Amino acid sequence: MEQKENRVVLRGTVTEIPAFSHRVHGIEFYRFPLAVPRLSGREDLLNILLPHSLEEGFPKPGDYVEVTGQIRSFNNRTGVGNRLVITVLARSILPTQE
Repeated sequence: MEQKENRVVLRGTVTEIPAFSHRVHGIEFYRFPLAVPRLSGREDLLNILLPHSLEEGFPKPGDYVEVTGQIRSFNNRTGVGNRLVITVLARSILPTQE
């Protein structure tokens, strides 16, 4: 069975205060890195894009959260060569203990 849904669920620690990224159709978007632990003990820093319209509000550095959203990507053609930029567009962000 082929799955066509673009959905991601991540749990990790907010490492920075969300910073303004851009505005589209009157909605402000904020970006922050989320440190997600691997089984090896290392962490990946993933870019989270958070619309200001989410009722949950902004997380603070050190908060352990669960982010549900969609993976978005684009080729950044500024500079030398192309660079694939991968971001998670948050649909919800909730505090968690796990």
